[in-house]
Amino acid sequence: MNRPFRSNDTRSSWRRALLLLSLWSYLALLIAGSLYPATAWRVPGEHFLAFLIASWPRYATRTDITTNILVYLPFGFLLASALHTRMKLRYAVWWVALAGLLLSLLMEVLQNFLPGRNASNLDILTNTAGAFTGALVARVTEGHRWPGVLLFAWRKRWFLPGWWGNLGIALLGLWALSQLSLQAPSLVAGNLHTGFTPFWEAPSDLSRVQFQKILIFMFEIAGLGLFAATLISPRHRKMPVSVAVFTAAVSFKFFAAALFLKLPVLARLLSVEALAGLGMGLMLLLVIQRRSTRAPYGAALAVLISFVAVQLLDAFIIQSGRIALPAWPLIRGNPLNVTGLASLMAMVWPVLAITHLLMGRLLFPSR
Repeated sequence: MNRPFRSNDTRSSWRRALLLLSLWSYLALLIAGSLYPATAWRVPGEHFLAFLIASWPRYATRTDITTNILVYLPFGFLLASALHTRMKLRYAVWWVALAGLLLSLLMEVLQNFLPGRNASNLDILTNTAGAFTGALVARVTEGHRWPGVLLFAWRKRWFLPGWWGNLGIALLGLWALSQLSLQAPSLVAGNLHTGFTPFWEAPSDLSRVQFQKILIFMFEIAGLGLFAATLISPRHRKMPVSVAVFTAAVSFKFFAAALFLKLPVLARLLSVEALAGLGMGLMLLLVIQRRSTRAPYGAALAVLISFVAVQLLDAFIIQSGRIALPAWPLIRGNPLNVTGLASLMAMVWPVLAITHLLMGRLLFPSR
């Protein structure tokens, strides 16, 4: 007798398919970024495995180490989740570490054949650590163990139920990734890359202040808080959630900057543009939330659209009285490394958030 159709089986099949698609897509992105640009291959001057017994690199920066860990962390998480369908996660963690080690070793060996790329034994160590960490994250966030039980309970209590709410939470994760970019509105940009003005230098020369950057920070932080408010369960007040999102977002901005910049430089991130923009964004967020008793879909749309518009206007290059678009993409450096991917997410996530809000109103008009 044929087994009756069960919707749970269908959902599980879709989840497995989506998980495998995500894993293979990220693996392809990881390989492409490791071998970028994959041109002008040549035979190395020494044995291609000599780097394994070489001394540690003399100039290993915190930025390089952090990047190597971060880029392999999603790979470890996705691979552990995929292996979990075949084995227990406590065993999958070690298989993921081995896979991360072998993948990193292969990438470093191939980099020996590329001009401008240097194979490093330290990169293998940090990449393996990133994959292992990702697998550990998958293990500790299981729904039936601590702290995964608390995370799932917290999600169920505070956020809208269902896959649409999960998609919105994932978009908040994309915003967090965008903060690793080298451009505004990430604080990693700071005074080093875009000429921001430290607040203690502004009174002597206000002409240095970039007012368009103030608007970028303002609309970003307000739009993020309002978008998060649309994901909150109706039984909770929106105002405390908005303030909590603002506090968490600003804290994460400085945390991301601390990962990539030297500690003495962090004080210069207190620029007029960032401080004024974040402060004005908080005021805009509080004013809108005070006037709104329901989820602020309209306000979130308006602010996020303004955020995208100001970013596009800021991207125009004005030369000799003429306006020209910069070269595509609006990404600095390798578009396939962590900062390049973060720059891409900085452009993509507000557009996806706008789409999520519009589709949400069509799919769930009663909310």
